[in-house]
Amino acid sequence: MPQGPESLLRATAEGRRLQPAEALALAECDNLAALTEHAAALRDAGHGQIISYSRKVFIPLTQLCRDVCHYCTFAHLPRRGERAYLTREEVLAIARAGRAAGCREALFTLGDKPELRYEVAREELRECIRRVELGELA
Repeated sequence: MPQGPESLLRATAEGRRLQPAEALALAECDNLAALTEHAAALRDAGHGQIISYSRKVFIPLTQLCRDVCHYCTFAHLPRRGERAYLTREEVLAIARAGRAAGCREALFTLGDKPELRYEVAREELRECIRRVELGELA
């Protein structure tokens, strides 16, 4: 039988591992400050001050997307004076900066089929295809 949140926090502070039902009972804790402070202490005790990260350079080929996901902070509407897609030179500059910063991989990102929603994306893709067909891009 789960105990109250405060007694469960004390139990974990003493090193006792909670049962699943007890851990779920912590969702009823009204003292969010105590709960987050305790969670941070457990995290630090288990993992120390180590912060891990992935050595990838993030290269957003475009920030346009046909979808409108309200949680997304990446995509945005076309902006006057901005290209729909990064140029080859911009991509290479980001990749080189990533390499200089110690990145070992590149993560290429883009929105989902922005050309289906935005004329500027369609126009830039048509121009890119034309340049490939003419042998201007290699």
